[in-house]
Amino acid sequence: MIFLIPPRRHGRRAATATAATLFAVLATLTGPAGPAAADTPAAAPASGTPAAGTPHAATSHTVTLLTGDVVRVSGPDNGPRSVDITRPHGATGGARTEVVNGDLYVYPDEAMPYLAADRLDRRLFDVTSLIEQGYDDQHSDAIPLILGYRRGAAQPPASRAVPRGSTRVRSLPSIDGTVVRAAKKQARQLWTSVAPAATPTATATGAPAAPVLGDGLSKVWLDGKVRADLQDSTAQIGAPAAWAAGDDGKGVKVAVLDTGIDSHHPDLAGRVSKSVSFVPGETTEDGNGHGTHTASTVGGSGAASGGAEKGVAPGADLLVGKVLSDEGSGDDSWVIAGMEWAVGQGARVVSMSLGGSDPSDGTDPMSQAVDRLSAQSGALFVVAAGNTGAEGTMSAPGTADSALTVAAVDSGDQLADFSTRGPRFGDYALKPDIAAPGVDILAAKAGGTAETGWYQTMSGTSMATPHVAGAAAILAQEHPDWTAPRLKDALMSTSKSLPDYTAYQVGAGRVDVAASLHASLTATGSAYFGFDGWPHDDQAAVDRTVTYSNSGDAPVVLKLSLSASVAGGPYDVDPGADAGTPAPDGVFALSGGSVTVPAHGSAHVTATARPQLGAAGRRYLGGITATDASGAVRARTQVGLYKEDERHSLDIVLKDRSGKPAAGLVELQEFGTDADPQLFQVGNSGRLTVRLRAGTYSALTYLDVAGSHGPDSLGMALMGDPEIALDQDRQMVLDASKAREVTAQVPRTTEDRMLYMDWHRSDGGVSTMDVQYLLPPTYDSMFVLPTRQVSHGTFEYETRWRKAYPLLTLTHDGKPLTVLGQGASALYDGTRRLDTVYAGAGAPADYAGLKAEGKAVLVSRSDALTGSQRAQAAADAGAALLVEVDDTPGKLLEWVGTDAGGYSAVPVVSVTAREGAPLIAQARQGKLRLAARGVPNSPYVYDLADPHPGRIPSTGLTYRPRPSELATVEMRFHGATSYPSGEFRWDYRPYRTYAVGFPLRIDMPGTRTDYLSAQPGTTWAEDAVTGPDLEWESNGAITAYKAGSRVTRDWFAPVVHPRNGGGYWWSERQQGFLSINIQPWTDSGSGASRGGTMLDGTATQQFKVFQDGRLVETSAWPSATLYPIPTTPSTYTLDLSAQRDPAAYRLSPRTHTVWQVKSDPVTDPMEIDRMALLQLDYAVDTDLAGDARGGRQTLRLTGSHLPDAAGAGRIAGATLAVSYDDGRSWHPVTLGRTGRGNWTARYDAPRHGFVSLKAQVWDDAGNRITQEVTRAYGLK
Repeated sequence: MIFLIPPRRHGRRAATATAATLFAVLATLTGPAGPAAADTPAAAPASGTPAAGTPHAATSHTVTLLTGDVVRVSGPDNGPRSVDITRPHGATGGARTEVVNGDLYVYPDEAMPYLAADRLDRRLFDVTSLIEQGYDDQHSDAIPLILGYRRGAAQPPASRAVPRGSTRVRSLPSIDGTVVRAAKKQARQLWTSVAPAATPTATATGAPAAPVLGDGLSKVWLDGKVRADLQDSTAQIGAPAAWAAGDDGKGVKVAVLDTGIDSHHPDLAGRVSKSVSFVPGETTEDGNGHGTHTASTVGGSGAASGGAEKGVAPGADLLVGKVLSDEGSGDDSWVIAGMEWAVGQGARVVSMSLGGSDPSDGTDPMSQAVDRLSAQSGALFVVAAGNTGAEGTMSAPGTADSALTVAAVDSGDQLADFSTRGPRFGDYALKPDIAAPGVDILAAKAGGTAETGWYQTMSGTSMATPHVAGAAAILAQEHPDWTAPRLKDALMSTSKSLPDYTAYQVGAGRVDVAASLHASLTATGSAYFGFDGWPHDDQAAVDRTVTYSNSGDAPVVLKLSLSASVAGGPYDVDPGADAGTPAPDGVFALSGGSVTVPAHGSAHVTATARPQLGAAGRRYLGGITATDASGAVRARTQVGLYKEDERHSLDIVLKDRSGKPAAGLVELQEFGTDADPQLFQVGNSGRLTVRLRAGTYSALTYLDVAGSHGPDSLGMALMGDPEIALDQDRQMVLDASKAREVTAQVPRTTEDRMLYMDWHRSDGGVSTMDVQYLLPPTYDSMFVLPTRQVSHGTFEYETRWRKAYPLLTLTHDGKPLTVLGQGASALYDGTRRLDTVYAGAGAPADYAGLKAEGKAVLVSRSDALTGSQRAQAAADAGAALLVEVDDTPGKLLEWVGTDAGGYSAVPVVSVTAREGAPLIAQARQGKLRLAARGVPNSPYVYDLADPHPGRIPSTGLTYRPRPSELATVEMRFHGATSYPSGEFRWDYRPYRTYAVGFPLRIDMPGTRTDYLSAQPGTTWAEDAVTGPDLEWESNGAITAYKAGSRVTRDWFAPVVHPRNGGGYWWSERQQGFLSINIQPWTDSGSGASRGGTMLDGTATQQFKVFQDGRLVETSAWPSATLYPIPTTPSTYTLDLSAQRDPAAYRLSPRTHTVWQVKSDPVTDPMEIDRMALLQLDYAVDTDLAGDARGGRQTLRLTGSHLPDAAGAGRIAGATLAVSYDDGRSWHPVTLGRTGRGNWTARYDAPRHGFVSLKAQVWDDAGNRITQEVTRAYGLK
């Protein structure tokens, strides 16, 4: 293990895509203008041509956010993915997805002001990171949080009540914090407790400008994951000389916070005085190996090697805190708790070879804990710098001011390429502090881990850290009165100089314990003169005191010299062509050229930095060298300064559609850097001035504005500037009165089922942001502000609609009403004229004496009842339809489903206050009749995308596609049993890695006609899900459709059988390993573009893999990765038996497939060879129930290899047999060849029952498939 936090990457995993996030309210995000249907999960194929180069891997992850929103991410791990979001009960605002430099963030509207005010940890909404850390719903049922409290709170954290919906795990007094677990099922309850200002009616910009968290909280952090940072090294740092002098750390308590230890290892026997585990469910025994390695480097006895491999401080008293699990990761709070325990046990040195995944500025909880505990106890925290190998990426807790942060060098004192470089993120402070050996370090091996024997080699700053911790223990033994600052200064100022590297790479130099131990004179280790912010004060000078301490019996006269050079510019945008050149004269200066340090005393020198003499945007590093009369170097002090680069003012002005000042949130993205976008809150004045460094920026805001449909109309205005050249002070006016309305017009009657606005901007290099905002149905108007054409990089604005026939139309006297379906409402089916009564507030008592049965009921909405209570009361009264009249301007949208998440027992819609008032008046008089028409399944759908590359135009924003510009897809949904099902189609543009969507509820079986935008660059991915528990998913590859084309798509059609579909990763061989992936429940609707799976636990699969006749793998899922594999040609046999519930699925309840495939070795490490796996496809004419008419049958059989397979031969032959008794007897069928790999079979079948199939196809290269499908299709 050589990495503190692995780089973000997505593993190649078998595609078990969970089809069933349960149906949730369509109305919460994208709902119809009629009763809320439900949304489903999905992604699916398409019936054009699979897009070239489409990656073939698919996984699914569901993540519940702090706000209660549930995010489902599906699709290829290394390619375009789909995102759908289910908003929680009671949340009516929207949500935006942001893809920033490859990472997916999902931000609900109500969280945005808290993020802008730095009240919430942004990692709470980083879906990519949450999945990588194992906080997705498949791996965690709770959200771990660290709660910070406002200063001045009267109670200590341990006695404070925790927010509703959470349980206390532990208190962290070192940071005045509390660790809680928020059960995901109660996340919404917790959110309303910690963010009381985020009301259910919050919209994109409607939250307060300066929000305050509830429950006395100052900030909520994710309790993120930290991970372990992965004979001659003791001699390299001078430890033997210390041992010879009798100094081995004896009596000094050193805490090692890691993965625990192997208590049975000879090198650690009797070396540990106390140990405790902070990892729930695990003892202090080390199942990883990292902790044993680091602990033995600190203070192992070397007993297993006869003393040859002992640690740096073999006499130290080891305290072991297990803060990382056997998998090598842990929560931030475990680490903080371990630090508190170590200090409480009297540790003078704490060794921590671990760290987080994100750069920190030192204000995070772990860094705060290090600084506070060090100040309180005097303990020195020695922390790994990390293994990113990149500048400015150091994570907590190594970013703490007081931490002694350790870089790694090899045995020749060359900087390790993996060692994380400084500066500290944000203020450019000097980090790391020191270096130590960390490459190929031999130390104790935990029993049961990978290697054999007592020892193993590891590399990483993890291995460097315990060298320094051991050195600190030796120094602490010699100087029992020294506390952390003195120990840190001594180790740094006496370290070995490494002149080829800067302080941002190796700190003060490589630790030299012998020099530190024998030095009678030490100095301040480093003096950072700070971050000189723009605008610069030309008169300013910054002083720092450098202290020289003499423990000797004679005074020492020191000659002082200072040298400095340019270290570059801002590391993220300007590495600096002038790096290494001398700093300008006078940037650093000393108050004197010499100093006399008295015996057993100290002397002080003032070092001064004059930033005005340096250039803006430069980093300056240097050192103060102290030599004695003999010319020997006695101590060194590192110095540093950063003079901030040029800053300019950007005056942001927001205006609404009337031209008046407006409040809102503005997001700014800087080009040329991979830094996160900045979010700014513009207050009610409509104006905010921010100072930013010179450069090019993109700005974006979503602003609530008046809609275009009367006083109850609400609109959303997307406004921004994709290219702001900030080379001087500038003003940016985002004026909604100049925005243009965006609409789509189609020839058939529709309502919007989903609508989003997409803003994509990329500089063509490291900076990319793609923002998709799903409009809630409370918005009925959409506006965009025209922009200029961008001059560099790429920009595109796109509007995406899904339109379908209205779920419910409601008319009065022939005039349509503006209705909005409520969250989790039952669907209305049929056409009726309904007598309508008025039931006041809709409470049960309001129905007394009211004849509501079979009628529409009109009620006045109020806070006295919840929507669910009003819906239940109407259902109890026998109402056929509930119509809620809003009590405020705008559109009402609220949850009316059950507490368990089910649908209401009666359809519920709302009307506006303006339309509702005259209805109430007529209903009171008993004269109101409403005409209702409900259509649960729309006969057609329009999936429309209108992209505008380069700029947002001032004209042409009404999208009126002609029939010749659309593709027509006839959708046929098969199923013998009527199950509520789901389907959706995601659109992709060339730049898009995540596409957001909201599945549409449908009933199967059934048919539908879809119309798709088919302009160049637009592709589609489709998905459908069905079954009693939505467990069967059919998922397809991304597909390009041709304008004017007409195709038919069959879903869940016979014959359902195993195959490797294009929406998943292929079965492939690479150098040294082989990956196999089969989708066992693929329908016959779309050939190579489709793959089908069942949710875990809803089907049974037995998968066996044989290599040259030897069983090498068994699995309950038909995927496997074999490593290592022979370097000679091999024959693999794959044997898959699959079963599912015949009561739920009358067709294909059981299949058995055997593949035989030849595979040659791959010698090129960059080569990926697709296996010559044979596939079978069947075509038989059936109805939507899966039944063919009995008698003469025609079946088309196709045999093919995976596309572009290596080692594929020519299809040589095929056989087919049929059975009418579920495989008890088989009847051979004659095949007529109709082309390469294609045959037609004709046979006579009974008039009822089922047809089972047994087919075999082979090629002339030795590859073969044999497949048996029980009850492949029915007969009638």
